[in-house]
Amino acid sequence: MMRKDWFASVLVAVLFIGAAAAVVASFQVGFSTRALRRLQPQAVAFQARLNIAQALLNDTLEYSKRNPAIDPLLQSLNLKTNAAPAGPAQGQGERAPQ
Repeated sequence: MMRKDWFASVLVAVLFIGAAAAVVASFQVGFSTRALRRLQPQAVAFQARLNIAQALLNDTLEYSKRNPAIDPLLQSLNLKTNAAPAGPAQGQGERAPQ
C-alpha cells in the first residue's frame, strides 16, 4: 500500500512539472511571436532597400559596358575588378583549339 502511494505521488509530481513546462513554453512562443511580428516590417524594408541597391549596381555595371569612363570609380569602390575583359591567353603553355 505504501509503495502505491509513493508511485502515485511521483506521477502527480511529473504531471505538474510537465504542465508547468508547457505553460513556460507557451509563454516563450507568445513572446517570440510578438517579437517576430514587430521585426517583420523592418526585415521587409531592409530587403526592399537591398533589392534597390542591387538593381542600381546591375544598371551601373551595364552602363560601364557602354561607357568605360565610369570604370575607375567602380574599381575604387571594389565593385568591378577589371576594366576590360581579358581574351583567352595563348602562348603561355596552353594550346589553341584546333
